[in-house]
Order: sequence, then C-alpha cells, then structure tokens
Amino acid sequence: MGIAFEAPLALLLLVPALGLTVALYLGARRRIGTGRRRAALILRTVLLSALVLALAGFRLVLPVDRLATVFVVDLSDSVGNAGREDALAFLRQTLKVMPDGDLAGIVAFGKEALVERLPSDLQEIDRLASTPVESATDIGAALRLASALFPDDAQKRIVLLSDGNDTTGSGQAEAALAASRDIRIETRLIGLGASDEVLVERLTTPSTARLGESVEAIAEIRSSVAQPATVRLFADGELAATEHVDLEAGLTRVTFDTKPSEAGFHTFRATVEASRDTFSQNDRADSNTIVKGEPRTLVLAGNPTVAAELVRALKTQRQLVDTMVPEALPTDFAALATYDSIVLVDVPRIRLSDRQMAALQVDVRDLGKGLVMVGGPDSYGAGGYQKTPLEETLPVDMGVRDRQKQPDVALVVVIDQSGSMDACHCNSFNRNGGAQIQGVRKVDIGKEAILRAAASLTAKDELGVVGFNEQAHWAVRTQPLGGIADLQGAIAGIQPLGQTNIFAGLEQAVESLEKATATRRHIILLTDGWSTSGQYDGILARMKAAGITLSTVGAGGGSNPFLQRLATQGGGRFYDAANPASIPDIFLKETQQVSGQQIIEEPFFPILTSSSPILRGLDGGLPQLRGYNGTTAKAAAQTVLVTARDDPLLAQWQYGLGRSVAWTSDSTGRWARDWVAWPGFSRFFSQLVGWTFPGEETDGIEANFDASGGKTTLHVESVDADGSPRDFYSTSAVVVGPSLEPVSVPLVQVAPGVYEAPLGEVDPGAYAIRVTQTLPGSSPLGRTIGLVAPTAAEYRQLGANEPFLASLRSATGGGVVTTAADPWRHDLDTTSRFSDLWPLLLVLALVLWPLDIALRRVSVGRRELAAARGWIGAIWRRRGATAARTATGTGLFAARQRAGSTEARAALLRPDPPTEVASSSSARPDGGVRGAEPVRPPAAPVGPATSVRPAAAAPPAQPAAAPVSAAPGASASSAAPGATSTSPAPADPDTMARLREAKRRARER
Repeated sequence: MGIAFEAPLALLLLVPALGLTVALYLGARRRIGTGRRRAALILRTVLLSALVLALAGFRLVLPVDRLATVFVVDLSDSVGNAGREDALAFLRQTLKVMPDGDLAGIVAFGKEALVERLPSDLQEIDRLASTPVESATDIGAALRLASALFPDDAQKRIVLLSDGNDTTGSGQAEAALAASRDIRIETRLIGLGASDEVLVERLTTPSTARLGESVEAIAEIRSSVAQPATVRLFADGELAATEHVDLEAGLTRVTFDTKPSEAGFHTFRATVEASRDTFSQNDRADSNTIVKGEPRTLVLAGNPTVAAELVRALKTQRQLVDTMVPEALPTDFAALATYDSIVLVDVPRIRLSDRQMAALQVDVRDLGKGLVMVGGPDSYGAGGYQKTPLEETLPVDMGVRDRQKQPDVALVVVIDQSGSMDACHCNSFNRNGGAQIQGVRKVDIGKEAILRAAASLTAKDELGVVGFNEQAHWAVRTQPLGGIADLQGAIAGIQPLGQTNIFAGLEQAVESLEKATATRRHIILLTDGWSTSGQYDGILARMKAAGITLSTVGAGGGSNPFLQRLATQGGGRFYDAANPASIPDIFLKETQQVSGQQIIEEPFFPILTSSSPILRGLDGGLPQLRGYNGTTAKAAAQTVLVTARDDPLLAQWQYGLGRSVAWTSDSTGRWARDWVAWPGFSRFFSQLVGWTFPGEETDGIEANFDASGGKTTLHVESVDADGSPRDFYSTSAVVVGPSLEPVSVPLVQVAPGVYEAPLGEVDPGAYAIRVTQTLPGSSPLGRTIGLVAPTAAEYRQLGANEPFLASLRSATGGGVVTTAADPWRHDLDTTSRFSDLWPLLLVLALVLWPLDIALRRVSVGRRELAAARGWIGAIWRRRGATAARTATGTGLFAARQRAGSTEARAALLRPDPPTEVASSSSARPDGGVRGAEPVRPPAAPVGPATSVRPAAAAPPAQPAAAPVSAAPGASASSAAPGATSTSPAPADPDTMARLREAKRRARER
C-alpha cells in the first residue's frame, strides 16, 4: 500500500500556507491563554493541510490480485468455419476452469470489433452472437476495444484467438499501447492452417494500346501446393484463351496474347480452376486497357425506323456507330467508356432508368465523353425529362420559361374507382383472367399520378378530378389550381368499390370542360377498361366540337383494347401501363405536353446566331424545318441556331470534362423532311456528333492503386515525351467506381513527376480515373485510365501469420496459450488500484473550520458553564407534571400580591442604609452585588422584612406560601399586626432582588 497524488505540484502550497499560519501566530496579540493559542495553531495547521492535500488529489494505492481476461476472437473468413468452431470450443473449456473472483470478457472481430461479453464472472457460453463483416481482419481495432474493457481494479490479460492475418497493419501499434498500460497479450492459433489454396494475385495488361496491336496479359497465380490447374482469359466478357498449366508451390506466371478487334475500353479477366482450393473469392483478377482507334458512337433509338436516317448519315461519314435500345444501355463505366459519344434519338424518359441517366451524366461530366439529344414527339419536355440528370447535362432546359408563349390549360382527370382498381390485373383481356400481384393498389398509384400532373401546372391553370364506379363522383370540381387548398386531401377519399361505368365519368368531364374558357382543354382517363357500355360516339363528337382532347392510360396491362380507340378518336395518346409504377411518369409527361409549348409544329427556316465548328463548310444555307421541341437555352450555353420564335434549335456547351449538344428538331421525315434530302445532311450530323468527342489523350500519364494496411492510395506518374518528369503541376483526379458516384480528389506531389492521393478503403472492382494536370502558361493535360481494385487482402493471404502473432506477444511479454488453464495463471505483476481520499479531506476541513473560529473568538468560563447547566436544568424541569406547573403559578401570583401591598411600596421608597459593603461594591445585573455577599438569613424571598403577616394569613395548604415568613432577627412587637418600623431592614434590597429574579424565571418558563 502506498500513496499517490493526482496533482503533486499542489503540495507546494503547503509551504506558504503553513509559513503564513506560523507568522500570524507569532505576531498576534495575546488576548487568549497560551493553551488555547497553541490549540488554535494546531487546528488551523491541520485544516490547511487537509485543503492542500485535497487539491493535490491525495489517494491511497492498494494492491490488487484479481485477474481480468478478455478473449479476442477472430471471426473473419480467413479462419474459416473450422477456426470459429475451434475458438468456441476453447472458450467453453477455459470458462469452466475460471477461478472464483476472476473476470472474463469476449470481443469478436472481423472488419470491425464488437463486444460479445463485458468482463464479468461468466462461467459458460453457448454461441458467439456477434456478426462482424468477415471480408477483412482488423486486429488493431480488436485489441483497442479489448483494452478499453478492463476494470481498473484488476490485472489485465488479452488472449487473442486468430490466424494473425491482419489486413490493416495496426496491430503492432495497438500492442505497444497495451504494453504501456500493463496489459499482457497472449495468443492461440486458430484457422485453416495449412489448407490448400490457389489464387490469382494480379492480372497485368498495358493501360493503353493501338488498334491492331497485340495486348499481352500476364496472370500471376500463387498456390500453396503443386497441382494442375486451368487458367482462362476473358476479354470483354468473352472467352479469349485457355491454358492448362502445372502450378508450382509458390508463384506461377501465365502469359496470354490477344488482339482487340476494335478501339475503346476493354476489360480483361483471368480465372483459375484447381481441385485443391479453399476460397473461391480469390480465383480471379481483372485489368483494363484502352485501345486507341477511331472514335465510336452509340445511338440509342427510341424508334429504330426514326433513327435509321441519322445512323446512315454517320456511317456515310465513316464513323463507327453502334445502335441499341434504350433499355439495354449499360451503367458500368467500363462498357460506357467504349464510346466517345452517345446520341439519344427521340427516346422517352420512361424508357431510361434513373441509374442509366445518372451513368450518362457521370460519363460526360467526370469522364469527358460526349452526349447528343435529337428531338421528336417523345424527346425533351414532351418525353418527360424535366428535373432529371439529363436535363442538367444538356445545354437547354426542358420547359418554355416565357409564360406568354404558353397557353392556359383546363385539365380533368377521370379515374376509375371501381373494385377492379383495388389490385393489379396483368397481361389478360379476360375479366377473370387477370393475375393478382402484391403491392400498391392501382387507385393509390393513380392518386400519386394526379399530384405529379398538378405539379407541372401553374396556379392559373384549371384542374378537376372525377372518379367513377357505377356513377360519377367529383373529388375536385374544375377550378383554378391556385384555388384548391388541399388537393391531396381532396383526392384521398377516392376508394375502389363497386362496378365500372367509364361513360358516366367521361360525360361529367366533358360537361365541365364545355363550360371552360381555357385555350387547351384535355382529359386524362385512367382505368383498367372493364366497361364498354355507353354512347361513346356521341360524346366523342361533342369533344371534337368543343376542342377537347382525350388521352387514356390502361392500368396494369389488363385494360380493354377499346381504350386505344378512344384515345385515337379523342385526338390524344394511349398508354399501355403494363407496369402500374410507370403511371405517375405517364401523367407527368402527358400534362407537360398539354400545358406547355413542348411541341411546336410550324414551318420555319433556322436562324444563325453564332458560329460553331458544327456548321463548318455548310455555307449554302439551311433547309426548312416543320417542327421542333420547345426548350429554353441555359445561360452558359452557346445557342448556334434558333427558330422563328427565338427558341433554341441548336445549342452546345462544355459540361464538366465533356461536351453535350441539343438539336431540338428531329432527324427524319416528320419535321426534317427537307433535311433528309439535303446534300449536307450527313456532314451536319457527323460534325454535330464529332464536336462532342473527347480531346486527344495526353501521353506519359500513368496511374495505379497502392494497397497497404487496408487503405488504398492513388499513385500517378507523369513524364514528358523525353522522359523528364512533369513537376509542379496542379493535379487532380475524378474517381468513378462501381457505384457510379464520382469522387474528386486532389493529388500532392511526393517525388519528381509522382503525385499521390489517399483514397481510404475501396471496394474491389473496376474504376475509371480521369487525371487532369494544369500549369500556368501551359496547355492542360488529361487522360482517362481504367484501374481495378484487387480482391480483398483477406483472400490473398495464405496460411497463418505466426511471426506477426509472435511480435504481439513479445511487445507485451506474453506467451502462447496451450491449455484451458493458461489464461487464468496469476503470474502477472501485482497491480494496484487507487482509493481517492480527497473527498474525506474536504469534509474534515469543513468540520474544522467552525471549530477554528470558535476557538479564537468564543470565551467560555465558569459562569458560562454554570449558566449552561442552569439552562439545561430548566429545560429538564419543564418536563414536570402539570400540577407542579399550576402550583408554581399560584405561588408566584401570591408573591405578586404581597409585593404590591402598602408595606412593600413603602419599603421601596425607603432609602438604602449606607453600609460598607454597598459602598464598596457595584450592583450586579441580576440585583445582587459583585464582590463579597452579605450574610442573609434563610428567609423567603417574597415580602418585606418589616411587615409580618399573622400566621393565619398565610395559606398553609399552598406549598408556595411556606417560604413567606419573617426574618429570624425580627422582634415580637414588630410581628404584631399593624405595627410599623421606621428603621430600614438590611434584608430589604436582597428581598426585592429575589422577587425580581422569581418573576424573571416565571416569564422564562
């Protein structure tokens, strides 16, 4: 046992505190006795010492022999199921032999560490409930967490159950910290041990190659045993070569030669198959190569017939062109990097997913590729591209911003609320043949579609909603949208119930719109079409006469085919929504087409507003066009051609690292009939697409991933053609991974021509890296490089890493755990625990402080002690019986009567005799005399001595009357009734003093 201080420097305060106390003691005036002064000095010294020790954090150091052991269990993939079972079995054995009083805790770990059990008197365990990520091993995090679990009053031991394959590299640093805290680390080896394993460590291909050159691919394969294997090379997903090899124990290199047939971005993968293998996650490796050649263009055709003219024009100009339906557009950057530009020809929004549009945006903005959108009835705003990534990428906004160019609209939505809308009927016209699917009800999808449609209208536009089953029911009467306070609440009451009567709902909508004054009056009918009764020819005639158009939406693909006939005769469009989830997008598209000038069909000649390379060599004038999509040019865009209404026809701009072009007319005979026959048609569109091609890639820029300790670093080397390093360039990179989320990172120069940036943890897979370098006074440099993050280190480390486990043990003086009793050996240095005493010292100082003041300022003598005893006795006597208190009161009353008699008043007026005692003494406060006391007869204190009442006058039955008697020295004549005395009695003053004292005591009671 010992002592310790949290703030030992505070002890220096003792010197001035005690010195000042002694100095004040020696210099103070001696008003109190020597004994009290010395006692006060000792008391104040103890008080100040207690305060200073409390400030210093005084505490006791007590020895501790209790042992706490935390078991750190590796559950990563590298130990396998056999290692996990071995660890659990050992835990069960060792907990059974744990001595009483010791503590056991458990930490399970993989990629992260989790607390399985806090240190306690744990005696058994059934299973390990923790489930960490198993694709990595972070021993450092596990040791750090285990060290934080130990109680202070116990010896500390960590038992690590692992194969030692640490993928982070922080284990040794944590072991050093544990040693500084007197924590011993001991290990027990678990895992697959010497299990057979084969893996592809890496596949190496050149980052770039020329078209027609042979590409060499080198696969490095490591095997724990010698065995035969089959190695395959895949190029862009197709099998390119196969090799049967005999692997040696260790590293084997297999070389392939392949010749890509076309330029672009090519992905290679090497795989190995062997009979003696444990993990399949490490049996492959990838690599990328960019083959330089002629630019390649991808055309997404909303309608192959419509896109045919454009494709033919590009091929006429010797461009390499691939065509694809929009739904097949790839979203991984490796496939997109094959194309230098992507052209959308009259593609509606509903045929592209959100991920596909995001991939196109990343391809242009972050990878420097090109994008072209060609107009048509299903393109731009008419195609539903408002507020999409493609609208952000293109140089035009999809809407016409000038309200004077937009007509006012009256829109009525007719929604089916019959029982058939309660679920989805799919792929059958038969009423009873529809298959029920689980999900959101069709009527609820219709409500969402109404809200989407209303969002594209202005406050002045009119909107109405009418539902129908057997009859029509107005949810929202046709009125300006700004007057509808709660549209969502108004349509919430539409519930599917009853039969279907389309005609009833349609008739109500027509009657409402016939009264409207809007320029455009339109009806959107949403139903599954299970009704054909009604005079539709008559109502269609009324609609045509009033200028009302009708579009129909068949919900769920099971709608009646007559909906298409209604839409055709009603002058609108029919949408077969086989997937009900597309209905909101359909409503939005339909409303946007009706509410704005999304499509303008009128003849005009293009008007040139600025020069552009797209029009190079086309000086003979441009043919007439017959229509276009209404859009608005963005502020940063360059508008090359406009229409007669000053709407953009051809706009271009730089978007991020790439370029995009908007051509708002079409490329076929509907609007560009004269252009198709024009000799400059092919050259115009070839130059339009070619303007979006990326610039020439800079040679001499190479990049790779450096992985160490679970962290990845982007390493870039840049040299000129003569091999000299490019120094002091401002270098940045855009990293696009499998998730298509671009990450922009600045790189720092670390060596001549070498730049690096930490990326942290990256997932395995293919990455596109766009490296950009700038230097004031020089042209910017840039290059797109494809890299592959390798398979996780968890699957690339074979066997057990016993040297690493030995380094952990040596750092803390631990050993190898071989038996179940080893974790409970009490062979650690005896540790200590601290018991804080400063709170007790503060309490002591608080107690001594008032005592110190009392000892110096309060004087207590014999008289004070006697008064204290009297006060205590008075309190005790007040606890007497009620009768005694009454008798005392009666006696005092009698004494008061006697004192008020004539004789008593005469005695008070009689002058005091000049006695020696009286002249030499002063009156005391209580009526007595300080100094010598006169000799008093034992007479009663009540009544004057010169007036003696007859014996019969005193009530003998009263106890209080007994003291009232004559003084022993009085004569017989003086006792006679009525006799008076002219000489003063010596006892008179003393008698009055006793009377006053009796009255005072009576009042105090």
